[in-house]
Amino acid sequence: LRPPTNPPTRTASSSAALIMLSVAGAPGPLANINLSTASYASRKLVTSFKKATWIAATTCLVLLVPLIIEMDREQQMIELEKEQMSVLTAPKAI
Repeated sequence: LRPPTNPPTRTASSSAALIMLSVAGAPGPLANINLSTASYASRKLVTSFKKATWIAATTCLVLLVPLIIEMDREQQMIELEKEQMSVLTAPKAI
C-alpha cells in the first residue's frame, strides 16, 4: 500500500489564475470567465490586430507610393507642356 498523498497546495499565482470573473447580469456561458482564458483571448486579439496593421501598412506602401510618384511625374509633364506651348505661341519680336 502507498502512503496517502496530500493534495497539491495552491500558490497565490495559481489561485489568482483560477479566480473567476463574474459579469453582472450576463446569463449563460459568459457569466463566469476564467482569467487565464481572458488573458489568452486578449493576447490573441492584440496579436491579430498587430498582424492586420502590418498587412494594411505594407499594402498601402506598396500600392500608394508608386501611385503618388506617378502622379507627380504626370503633373511635371503637364507643366512642361504648358511652358512649351507658351514659348511656341508667344508673339515674335521684330
